[in-house]
Amino acid sequence: MSKILSVLVLIVLSTSVKADNTELAQLAAEDQAVRAGTPDPRSDDARRTRVLELIASGNTASPQDSFNAALVLQHTGLVFCDGEIKSLSAENYLLAHFLFKRAMAGGIKGANYLVAASIDRYLSFTVGQQRYGTNRLIDQDTGKELLVPIDRSVTDAERAIYGVESLQQLLQRFPEKQKGR
Repeated sequence: MSKILSVLVLIVLSTSVKADNTELAQLAAEDQAVRAGTPDPRSDDARRTRVLELIASGNTASPQDSFNAALVLQHTGLVFCDGEIKSLSAENYLLAHFLFKRAMAGGIKGANYLVAASIDRYLSFTVGQQRYGTNRLIDQDTGKELLVPIDRSVTDAERAIYGVESLQQLLQRFPEKQKGR
């Protein structure tokens, strides 16, 4: 009987540790509301700073917490410099990628596509090429949307795991930016 009681206590304790962080949920909800046109109660920078503080203090216990934190981090600011769009902190995209992977492993709906999108965003702003084809930019001369160059070694089967269209479908919708231009 005491073994059963011990197991139940462990289950209850592990469940309480995995409870979703309400502050992260609020930060993610604000982030998404701003993207839908709602006035911003605080800046993206303030949200990102708070998310990084919560991660550093160990307050991202559940897969949903990871998803919410990553959602905010993936919106790290961009600047236009020397004729190119550059990230203010590309490493936030990489951190978001690993958080989205954790959320995906935890069964969070929608995390699979964001695993691909976050690594594409990171690679686009660090090496100038993406793996899956989720990242587009605006050509500053023509105003047209272009795909950041795509790694041809990634298969359509791998893209499908993350809910990304086939390479052919992507290229039918958007032209690909030429490397070095």
